[in-house]
This record gives sequence, C-alpha cells and structure tokens, in this order.
Amino acid sequence: MSDHLFPNPTDKRIANIVAVALAAVAIVYAASGPLNDFVNWFISTTTDGFAEMSRRDQRLLLREHWLGAAHRVFEQDFLRPTGLIIGLPIVLSFVITTLTIHRAPRLRAVNWALAALSIAAFTVWIIKIFAMDGGQLPSIAPLDYIVFPVAAAITLYMTWRMFGGFIVAFCLFWVVYFFIRGWLPDWTGILAGSEASMGQNLRQMMLGFWAQTGGMFGQPVQVVTANVLVFIVFGSVLMASGAGDLLMKIANRLTGGLTGGAAHAAIASSALFGTLSGAAISNVVSTGVMTIPVIKRAGFKPAFAGAVEAAASTGGQIMPPVMGVVAFFVAGQIGLEYRYIVVAAIVPAIFYYLGTFLAVYFEARKLGIGALPGEERPRLTRRDWVQNLVFVVPLGTLSYFLFAQPSVPKAGFYGIVAALVSSWVLFPDFRKRGKLWNALVDAGRMSASIIVVVTAIGLIVGLIQISGFAGRLSLLLAQVAEGPLPVVLLVVAFGAIVLGMGLPPGATYFIIVIALSSGIDTVGLAPLTLHLFVVVFAMMSTVTPPVALAAFAAAPIANANPIRTGFEAAKIALAGFLVPFVFVYHPAVLYKLQVLFEWFGEEAVSSRAMIDITTVSWGDLGWIVVAFVLAMWLIASGLAGHDRARLGTPERVARVVVGLAALAPQMIVAGPAAAVGILLIFREWAANRLTARKTA
Repeated sequence: MSDHLFPNPTDKRIANIVAVALAAVAIVYAASGPLNDFVNWFISTTTDGFAEMSRRDQRLLLREHWLGAAHRVFEQDFLRPTGLIIGLPIVLSFVITTLTIHRAPRLRAVNWALAALSIAAFTVWIIKIFAMDGGQLPSIAPLDYIVFPVAAAITLYMTWRMFGGFIVAFCLFWVVYFFIRGWLPDWTGILAGSEASMGQNLRQMMLGFWAQTGGMFGQPVQVVTANVLVFIVFGSVLMASGAGDLLMKIANRLTGGLTGGAAHAAIASSALFGTLSGAAISNVVSTGVMTIPVIKRAGFKPAFAGAVEAAASTGGQIMPPVMGVVAFFVAGQIGLEYRYIVVAAIVPAIFYYLGTFLAVYFEARKLGIGALPGEERPRLTRRDWVQNLVFVVPLGTLSYFLFAQPSVPKAGFYGIVAALVSSWVLFPDFRKRGKLWNALVDAGRMSASIIVVVTAIGLIVGLIQISGFAGRLSLLLAQVAEGPLPVVLLVVAFGAIVLGMGLPPGATYFIIVIALSSGIDTVGLAPLTLHLFVVVFAMMSTVTPPVALAAFAAAPIANANPIRTGFEAAKIALAGFLVPFVFVYHPAVLYKLQVLFEWFGEEAVSSRAMIDITTVSWGDLGWIVVAFVLAMWLIASGLAGHDRARLGTPERVARVVVGLAALAPQMIVAGPAAAVGILLIFREWAANRLTARKTA
C-alpha cells in the first residue's frame, strides 16, 4: 500500500505519544484508591502510638502529615475536579483522533486545525468547570455561544468519520427537534413539546450541556473515563504480551477433538478473549483473522465461517469479569455495584455460548465435518501450561478486588499490575523495548475512539432528556406496560434491536432506559432484570440484519457476502434472543448465584435493584439449566435439519416448538414439553442406531 494513504509519520508519532498519555491518565485515576491506602498505611506504620490514638486524632494526623497533605493536594487538584477527570480524557482523545483522521497529505492542515480547535474548545469547558468546582454558580458567557457549537460540531464530524452517518443523523434529528418541538402540531403526539423560543432553547442547552456536566459530558462519558478505560489498558497489556496466541492455542487444543472443532475453537477463543475485551468488533478483528481461515479450511462455507466469529465475539459483551461498556452503564444507572452485575451475567453468558456451540455442532454434523486433524491440533507444552498463568493471575486478581473490595477502578489497577508482572515474567518477548509502549498506544487509541462516540451518545441522551420527549415517551410506555408482560418485553426487545442496528449498544441502552425510566415500576420487573434485558438485545443488534456490525466486520475476512453472513450469525446466536426472556421468567438465572457473596462472609444481598434472592432456589436454577440445554439441543438441531441423521420437515418443526415450550415458566407446559423433547431425541437416536445395524 502506498505511503500517501497513511497519516504523516510525525503526526502519527505525536498521536501515539498522546495515546500513551491517555492510557497513563486512566492508570493514575485508577491508582487513586491504592495510593490512598498506601498513604494511610505509611503514616500509621511510621507513627509511634498511632493505634492508641483516638479516631479523631488519627484522622487529624492523616490530614496534617506531610505525605497526607501532599496526597490531599493531589486529589483536590487532579482527581476530584470534575473538569479534569472528564475534560482531560476528552481533550486527549480528540487530539489522538483528529491528528490521524485524514490520511491524504493535502489534508494534514485540516487535521491540525481540528486538533487545535478541539484543544481550545474543551479547555474552555475545563476552565469553566474548575471555576464551578471553586464555588461559582453555572453561568453562560458570550464566548460560550461560539465555543460550544464548535465543540459539538467537531464531535459530530469525528463520529461521522469514525462510525458512519447513522449515529450523526440520529443526533442531528434530536438537535433539530429540540429547537422546533414547540412548533409541532398536537397531532404529532408525543413529539409535540415546549413552546419556548429559539433563544430560550439555546440557553437551556448551554446551561445543561456546557455550564455543567451534562450532554457531551454527562453520564456516558463519566462512566467510561472512571471505569472503562482502565480495563482497556488491562486487556491491551495482556494481548501485547503474546497471550493472544497462547489463548488461540489453548482454544484449539480444548475443542479441536470435537465435531466441527475448528469452529468451536473460534467460539472458545472469542469467549476467552471476551473476558479481557468485552467489545464485539475488536474481538472479531483480533481473533477473526486467525480463526475464520481455519474454519473455512475445515469445510464450512465462507458466510458461516464469518458468522461463527461474529456470533462468538458478540457474546464477549456479557462475558464476565470484563463485560462491555454497557455493563458499567447499568451499574451507574440503577445504583448497583458492578460485581453484582458480573455475577448475574455468569449463567446468561454460559447459556449464550452453549447455544452457539450447539448451532455449530449440528451444522458440522450436517456437512460431515469432523474434528480437527491431529496434526493441526497444537500440543500444550509444559511452558504453555506455565504461561497460562498470564490469564489466571491477572483475572484472579481482578476478580478478587471486584468481589472482595468492590471498587472498579481499584480492581482495574491491581489487574494491570498483575498483568504487567505476569507478562514480564512469563513472556521474554514482552521485555523487549517498545512492547509496553505499543500496548499503551493501542489502549490509548481504542480508548480515544470509545470516548469520541460516547461523547456523541451523551449529546443524544441529553437532548432526549431536556427536550421533555423522554417524559412523554415514558408515559406512553407506562400505558403499554399495563398490558401483558410478554407484549411489553417484545416492544422493548424490538426497540433495542432496531435502534441498535445503527447505534452502539451504549447509545441503544441509554435511549431505551431513559424511555422506561418512569415506567419500570409499572412493568413489574426488578431494575436489574429489565436493564439486562435491554443490554442483551442491544448486544444482539450487532448480529441482526440488515445492519449487523459484527457480521459486517467478519465478512471481508471470510470473503463472504455481509448480508448472508449476518443472517447466518443471527441463526448461530439464536440463544441470545432467548436468554433475556429466560431470565425474566426464570429469575434464578440472574439471582441465585448472588448467594456467593454470603458464602464469602458478607451480609445477605439486598438491593431495590434486585429481587429477594431467597425467593429462588437451587432447584429453580437446576431445572432451567437442564431445560435450556434440552431446548437448545432441540431448536439447534431442528433449525439445522440434522441430528445424527437428516431430519424431516415435520420433526424439525416439532423440535423447535417443543424446545420453546420447554422454556415456559409454567411447569404444566414445560414438564410435558421436556418429556416429549427427550422422547424425540431418543427416538431419533434409536432409529439411527437401528439403521446402522442393518447396513453393517
């Protein structure tokens, strides 16, 4: 590829330096908790008689000690001011992206102009918020009427260049709507809004989005800067160490001996990668270049090979312990510690990957594709087993601090420390000059792209809120919620999938949840249940045609038609469409494992966001696990048209219907359906065995 297609090397180098700075900001912010613990430990251990002091004297000493005073200044001047914690990552992110957004040399000046405008505009906001932190009331200056539109325009332009036009068009719709809503006639229904003048609307937007931490600087970007960036650094460090190649080797070894082993290796590797990433598109790009060619060589069609990777990568967004960005949004939105969401996701994630496994298994049987040949199955050496600690130690550390000391940034920081130490000890190549630097560059670049789109999401969310549309839509949905629960769930699921076809899962989640905000109680579901229902369907939009982003990312790698790949991915990921309904009607799926916290000596789990976990039993969980396995066996084989032998149309239909019935919440329906399902499987097995004897 010719050099003129790349950004200027100097600009790229500068962008890399800024990317490392962004990663460093994420690490420093995450280190604030451990640093505070260290300061308290140092003062208490170096002060004679500290233990005998009263608590008041101890607190006073911690404040007046030279190290305590220095740490307090650091917190107040760097960590606590909202402007720097939110504004600095935004400034750095826009510098990184603007310097390399146009690759043609003739547009280099445009890149630098965008970078300069970004720095100027967002620095004005940081200064304004610093003043507000100092006690000033929110206010609007004449300069703000110039700077805010510039910042918003750059945000939308960068989002368009990086993520396409749909999300920008969606945002512009709400901008226009915000200013003309007062002129809309009554027959437009919930769209008709306030009769405020254009000037009043502009001032309202400025006060909410520029003079305070709303809009572009609202909850979406706050959640990302506070909680998500550190996990991006964590995953980047592990993958840079060489752990990605080891992960693929382990996945191939574990699943290579199964029918359709090459495809199962892709599922296993994507599930394992999902524990580190939680991002569908990056998962496809990272593992797909290795897995898709192997799946094709095994005998699967190109579209199916790409679909397997897309479906498997999509599940990474609900794969504990590092779930997608949306999981952190859920924690902030419903006021629940992230660790409870991680535990709630364990069984749904297992269900999802079980479904993808069975879909691939029966397709392999149908095509007559067996296990990977012995020579293609890598052998795990003693060194590989030792290097496997690069996953065990960091993920164990991360999980411990998420569960035992529920601070997400602190868990991320200690996870990074464990990842750095493990990578340096176990992988000699990681010690080479530039390895860590490249890992931080990758982390910073990925963080920057996420912050840019989340800033645009914040603008959309803010406009929906302050326009009054969210309240009117909530009233409408509250009326819908008075109807049968299945209808309500179908409406929410359809909305999440349709919106998610053009929006990132985070944007889809916020829009749906804002609409439901005043109607959640009416729906009659615990907030965690309803929010995770939205999350899973927002996730599933990445494999739902006609705009299936994960499938579209996999299709070029597989040299397949994107639409065909999307339909195949939706079929493989069918379990993802069923799992949300399963945990709504079988709450043990989400809540029974919460008892783990009590086993570790904590008090009984209790939150308004969850149901009373004593109302679900191990029997409830055991039944739905068995029922789901049976249901997916029936449905996957029915859709593939093959079990041990080819299935006729009547039996295919019967298997799908009986499989769905086995998931019903009423045992009077599910019990007989499960019995019929077992009978269908046994009858087919017996018939196939009899045929084999006759032909022997």
